[in-house]
Amino acid sequence: MQKSDIDSTTSNLQTENTVQEPILSSLSEEMSVESGLKLDQSEISRKFLHMLPGVAPFLLAVTPHGPTMLAKDLVVVSVVIIIFTSLFLFFRKHVEREGETNLLSTVYTYGAVVAAVLFLFREHAEFASVVTVIIAFGDSAAHIGGKLFGKTKLPWNPDKSWMGMFCFILFSAPFAALVFYMESRPSTSIQLAIVCGLTASIAGCLAESINTTLTDNLRVGVASAAGVAISFFALQGIMA
Repeated sequence: MQKSDIDSTTSNLQTENTVQEPILSSLSEEMSVESGLKLDQSEISRKFLHMLPGVAPFLLAVTPHGPTMLAKDLVVVSVVIIIFTSLFLFFRKHVEREGETNLLSTVYTYGAVVAAVLFLFREHAEFASVVTVIIAFGDSAAHIGGKLFGKTKLPWNPDKSWMGMFCFILFSAPFAALVFYMESRPSTSIQLAIVCGLTASIAGCLAESINTTLTDNLRVGVASAAGVAISFFALQGIMA
């Protein structure tokens, strides 16, 4: 091979490397944005702890108890709420976000809303079950889906996205309907359970998208409780 051919080949390789470097750099940056962002180990642990209480309503549904929550039942549920709250606080330093100032209020309102709904509607434990499931799975799904895929932001809240809202309803409504039916059967039809679960999910989703200083757990919990209660009492005579 002649020297001129070698020089030409070397020049071509250098040109290719020059072109590839910014491309690879760009791809690396995109990958870090798509993966690293946003789902570091701390955030994964936080969402795992946040979703964990969502299992409790399904355990309650398969545990024998009367149609009305008695004092002893409320005590047991209260202890479970305290355990989950203490667990989150135990891992506080591992899950607290940088600059976060409202972690304690976020944690406490989670259990407080569920307990309040349970005490207010002792004859309808399914309401509290739905609220728990929606906070656990809906809020977590909205955060993860919004962070990873939420490019189009909401007009009324630039920190939230349409994808986040979609994920909220997609992952909370089916579980909400299922736990409602499991807890209230055989007196409730599957159709009513679906409507109540979906209504509560949409209400919670809209509340979660509001730009306010109130914690997500409080907003979502109150809105989903109102959604499931209103839809049930409005439709029980029609779809029961």
